[in-house]
Amino acid sequence: MKQLNVLQVVLVLIAIGTITVSGQAPEKPRQGFLSAFKTGQSVNVKDVGGRFEISTFDDGLTPLGYNVIEVGSDYVTVADIAGVAETRIAIFSIKSFVTNKVPK
Repeated sequence: MKQLNVLQVVLVLIAIGTITVSGQAPEKPRQGFLSAFKTGQSVNVKDVGGRFEISTFDDGLTPLGYNVIEVGSDYVTVADIAGVAETRIAIFSIKSFVTNKVPK
């Protein structure tokens, strides 16, 4: 009986260890150019001379043509407002990020 309890404790500890250890380092806060983008943010994307200008409003409430669905270390992925097309834009393809001020 005692051997069964020891086996149960060992199995529980192994299960807890496999659940809590994910093998990935915690994500660091983004810094730099792409830190301006947030998942779910409404943006507008415009092609300017073969590169992209991405704009948004500072209130965060104004609906625009695209939504940010993923921000990576060197890209941002946007989906059109209808959800039909997703576009992954590499950091070297972004010309500028414009924040339009909403008058108060």
